[in-house]
Amino acid sequence: MSRPAAPPHQQAAPRGWPAAGTWWRRGAGAPGRYLAVALALLVVVAPLRAQAPVDETAAQRDDARAPFDAMLLLAEEAPARAQAALGLAGGADTAQPGTPRSRDDALLRAWVAVRADLAEAGQAPQWDRLWADLATASAAVSPRLADADSQLLRALLADREGRPGAEALAQQALSGYESHCGQQRPLRADCEIRGRWQARQLLAQLADRRQAADAARIQAQAALDLAVAGRDTRRQAWSECQLALNASHGGQHARAGAHLERARALAGRRADLTLQQRLAITEATLARSRGDARQAGQALQHLVALAMRTQSPRQQASALANLSDHAVMTGDARRGLQAAEQGLALLGADTQPSLRRVLLNNAVLARVALGRADEARRDFETLQAAWGAAGEGGRQLTSLREFGDALAVAGDLKGALEMHHREQSLAARLTEANRGAALAELRTRFDREAQQRRILLLERNNALTAAAVANQALDQRLWAAAGGVLALAALLLLLLVRRVRDTRRRLQDHQARLRVQSERDALTGVASRRYAQARLRAAGESAGGFSGALLMIDIDHFKLINDHHGHGVGDQVLAETARRIAAALAPQGLVARWGGEEFLVHVPGLPPAEGEALAQRLLLAVAGTPVAVAGAAPLRVTASLGHAVFPLAPHRLPLSAEQAINLADMALYTAKSQGRHRATGIRACTAADAGALQAVEADFERAWQDGRVTLHTDLGPGPALQAAAGGPAPTGEAVAATRAGPADPPGRTAGAH
Repeated sequence: MSRPAAPPHQQAAPRGWPAAGTWWRRGAGAPGRYLAVALALLVVVAPLRAQAPVDETAAQRDDARAPFDAMLLLAEEAPARAQAALGLAGGADTAQPGTPRSRDDALLRAWVAVRADLAEAGQAPQWDRLWADLATASAAVSPRLADADSQLLRALLADREGRPGAEALAQQALSGYESHCGQQRPLRADCEIRGRWQARQLLAQLADRRQAADAARIQAQAALDLAVAGRDTRRQAWSECQLALNASHGGQHARAGAHLERARALAGRRADLTLQQRLAITEATLARSRGDARQAGQALQHLVALAMRTQSPRQQASALANLSDHAVMTGDARRGLQAAEQGLALLGADTQPSLRRVLLNNAVLARVALGRADEARRDFETLQAAWGAAGEGGRQLTSLREFGDALAVAGDLKGALEMHHREQSLAARLTEANRGAALAELRTRFDREAQQRRILLLERNNALTAAAVANQALDQRLWAAAGGVLALAALLLLLLVRRVRDTRRRLQDHQARLRVQSERDALTGVASRRYAQARLRAAGESAGGFSGALLMIDIDHFKLINDHHGHGVGDQVLAETARRIAAALAPQGLVARWGGEEFLVHVPGLPPAEGEALAQRLLLAVAGTPVAVAGAAPLRVTASLGHAVFPLAPHRLPLSAEQAINLADMALYTAKSQGRHRATGIRACTAADAGALQAVEADFERAWQDGRVTLHTDLGPGPALQAAAGGPAPTGEAVAATRAGPADPPGRTAGAH
C-alpha cells in the first residue's frame, strides 16, 4: 500500500504508489455547451432507441452512445448536476410509478446513481427503486443481460465504497455479457461494448491492486481490444493508461512510456477533465517508478489543478490524497498534512470511507514526521480499527509497517519495536487465514520436485546397474581367459575388487551429493533455512541449552539494488556476500541463508571474547571490497549484524534455539535502527531465570535502557550508505555503484551500554 493516495478503484501502482483517476470515468466532453447538447440528445434519442431495430449501423451506435457517456462523465465531474438532470436529486423519483423504461434509460440512471454516490447520501428507497427499474427493463431484453447489468453495477458500487467482493461480481457480469452477446461483429444494439469494457477495466485494476501483473495485463489488453472494436477513442486512451501502469509496475519503463504516448494521442487536445486527470496520474506514476520525484510532483500539481476545476468533492479529495502521499514520501511532511486535511474536509464525516482512510493514513505519517507523535498515535489507532472493520487486512498490515518506519525515523525506537511486534502478530493471523491454500501450493511444489529427484535417482541407479552388469561380464571373460595362469588371475582379481570398490564409492559420493544439494540454498550455495533450523534445534536440545556464537546478518538497502540494477545483479550480490561470509568463518561454522537478503551464522564452542572479533571480521568481509557485477561498475555493499555468544554472561541461563535466534534478531533490529552498517552484540544479560529472560524478550529496547542487557556496537569499514534526504527510506542514489579503494580498518566502536 505504502499510503495509497486514492480509493481502491483508483489504485494501480506498485508498493503503494496510487494511480488515481476513476476507472469508470468516460464521456464525450467536459465543456458546458457540449453537455447541454448531450442532454438534449438524451431526451430526443432515448425514446427512439426503444423502437430501433436490432441491427444498428456504426453511426447510429455512436450517436446513441454520446449522450449516455456524456451523462456518466457529468456524474463524475458535477454529480449534483447529473442527479438534477435525471430527477435523482431531493429523494423523489420523477418517473411515474409503474412506467416502463428502456434498458438504456434505466441503466443510465442506476449508473449515474453509483457515480454520484447516491447510496452514500442515505436515499435507500430511491436506490431500491432504481435497482427494480433496471431489473425490469433489462429482463425485457434478456434475463442474462439483466443479471449482467445488475452484477456490474453492484461490482462498481462495492469497489467505490471499498467493500470486498467487487472482483467476483465483475467476473460474473463479464460472463453474463459474453454469454448473451458472444463475439458478434457488428455488435447488436443490446451488445454495446460499454458494459464489457467496464468489467474488463475493473478486473484489470483489481488484479493490479493485488499485484497479479499477468492477469492485470491480460484484462487491460482485452479492454483495449473492445474499445478498438467499438471505435471508442476515449476508452482506448483509458485502457492505454492502464497498460502503461501495468508495464511501469513490472519495470518496463520504455514500454510504459509508449503506452502513455498513445493514450495522449488518442485523448487529443480536447480531452475532458476526467481523462486529463487519468493522464496526469499515469504520468506521475511513471515518473515515480523512474525515480524522478520532481516530474512526479509537477504532474500531481497539475492533477490537483484539474480536479479543482470539477464540482466533484471525490475527485478533488482523490487528487489531494495523491499530492499528500507524494509530499510525505519526499519529506515535505507539512505540505502533506495540509493536503490530507484539506481532502478530509472536502469529504465530510459520512462519505467515502475508503478514501477517508487513505487520507487519514497520510495525515498520521505526516504528523509523526512533524513531531506530533501522540496526536498521530490516536488517529492511527482509529485508522487501524477502520482497516480491520472493513476487512482490509493487507492495508492494515502495510499501515502498521509504515507507521513503525515513521516512528523509527522520528527516533521513537520503542514505538517502532511495538509496531514491529504488532505487524508480526497481524501477519501471523493473515498467514494463518491463508494457510490452507499456501500449504496446498507448497505441497504440490514439493511433490513435483520430489518426483523429479526420484526420476533423477532412478536414472543414475540404472546407469550404475548397467555398469555393474558390464563389470560382471568383464569378470567372467577375464576368468575364462586366465583360467590356467594363477598369478595373472590374482592380479586381475585385485583389479576387479578395486573397480567394485570405486563403483561403490562413486555411488556413495552421488548419494552424499544429493543429500548435500537438498540441504543447500540453490542461489548462494550455503545451507538452507530448513537445514539450519534442524541444526540449531539439535544444538538447543543439548543438556546445557543452546551454546556458541550466533550472528544474524542483513544486507543494507538490498531492495534498492534490485530496484535500480535488476534482480540479476541482486542475485550476484547475494551469492558473493554468502561466499565472503563463509570464507571469513572457521571451518566448523554454519552459514545459512535465513531468508531474502538475511544470513545466519552459528559457530559452536566459540569463546565469548572472540564473538566481537568475528563480527568485525564479517563486517570487513562484506563491505571491505566492492562487489564486482557483470555489465556494471562494482557495487559497494554493507551489512548490519546482530550477534551474541550463548549462554549469556553472567548467569549463563540455559535457553532454546528459538530464544537465541530471537535475541540475535533483536540485536540486528537495534543495529539497523541505529543507522545500519554496524554490528551490535549482546555482551551480558542480567536475567537469572526464565521469567526475567521472557521480560527482556518482550521489551528488548526497555531492557537495554534499564541496563538489564549490555550491548556493544562496532561500525563497519568506510561510511554507511545513507538514505535519501527527508524521506523514510533510501532512494536509488544512496546505493549508486562506486569504484572504491581500500576500505577503512574495522573495529571502530559506536558505543556500549
